[in-house]
Amino acid sequence: MGNETEPGVIPRSVDNVFGFIKKAITREFLLRVSYLEIYNETIKDLLNPSNDNLKIHQDKIRGVYVTPLTEEVVTSPEDVLRIIERGEANRHISSTDYNLHSSRSHTLFQMVIESRERSYGNHAARSKETVKISQLNLIDLAGSEKAASDQDRRKEGSYINKSLLTLGTVISKLTDPNTGKSPSHIPYRDSKLTRILQTALSGLAKVAVICTISPSNMEESLNTLKFASRVKRITTHAKNDEVMDDKALLQKYRTEIVELKSKLQSTAELLQKEKESALLAERRDHDQQMRQMRNTRNAMKERIDHLTRLILTSSSVVTNDPASATATLQQQLQDVQNGLPSPPADSQRNNSNANGLVTGGSSQYIHQQQQEMANLQKLLSKAIKESNEKDQRILALEEQLGQQIAINAQLETELSVTKAELELNKQLQAKEGGDEKNNLIPTVSQRKQQLVWH
Repeated sequence: MGNETEPGVIPRSVDNVFGFIKKAITREFLLRVSYLEIYNETIKDLLNPSNDNLKIHQDKIRGVYVTPLTEEVVTSPEDVLRIIERGEANRHISSTDYNLHSSRSHTLFQMVIESRERSYGNHAARSKETVKISQLNLIDLAGSEKAASDQDRRKEGSYINKSLLTLGTVISKLTDPNTGKSPSHIPYRDSKLTRILQTALSGLAKVAVICTISPSNMEESLNTLKFASRVKRITTHAKNDEVMDDKALLQKYRTEIVELKSKLQSTAELLQKEKESALLAERRDHDQQMRQMRNTRNAMKERIDHLTRLILTSSSVVTNDPASATATLQQQLQDVQNGLPSPPADSQRNNSNANGLVTGGSSQYIHQQQQEMANLQKLLSKAIKESNEKDQRILALEEQLGQQIAINAQLETELSVTKAELELNKQLQAKEGGDEKNNLIPTVSQRKQQLVWH
């Protein structure tokens, strides 16, 4: 990894990949990464430590691959470095007799790069252009050390030395001049490491091997140089890996984006229609409720007026002859007996005292009518308040609908401007002469102004 002043191989490789993507303006890319380790001949997913016994498979399309392996899509160098740091935290590193921080496993960081020619609009989903698939494999081999005093370290060392020995044997077979003359078995399957590297070592990829030495360890440095001299004699012939079907993740994502946009447009139109229908239905319900409330309010007003007249007439009877007051009150009560309680029994008694008749049964009945009037007035006030609230809600919904219609119109205008700009830009790029390009520039500006004013 290196440091900030002197970055290592991994940061430089990642920056180089994204630098190339930045310059390739005519292509679109999709990058996904994975990180695994081989510890004691067991493959472990460093991005998902629970996957600790992965399997190796092979087919004609993908070649040799590991499954089930976690793959994460990345969009920047920072994303890649964060994933590497996360995986490094799960890697097997311990101290040995010769090294305080010795890597006890081989690791493979793989970046899969998919790319194709950029296309626009719905043509992106219908495009059958080939998708180019590349792989960047960054491999860190475990340290090859002499037998350690600790039992666990000895076990780890035996597995490490076995895989490195198999790697050396494979490289020797590949660089043997007699191998090309007669078919010879190359033991890729003798180790998980060489099995995973089979595609790269078999000559279908570009391979760079970095060997480090130290003057303080002469024997190890000499063996390293011998290994490096054999590796550099491997002949490779890298080829482009292009697919035409929808198995490429980039093609799947592009198709899914177009389908989701189509569904979004259909859903937006459906929601708009449903919203308008709901508003119309609510408006009809509101109008019907308003008519019912107006009828109820008119009936309540008539009832209040009638009761008010009744109370005023009863009060005027109090000042007249007591005997005729009772008869007049009973006659008027017969006119409003529907829905009204009967006068109290005390008002029908023949009491010799006229004041007792008025202040007894009549005053109690008048109090009841006043109480009923107060209840009716409360109901009327409540109905008027609910009517006003519904009116305000209808106005707010109508205003919201108008704003949504204006937003949709603005979006349609912006979409038309964008489509026109893209079409005119494509025409500009298609022209090879500088004079023709200059002649089209005013046309682009004029067309853009027309679309904006429209």
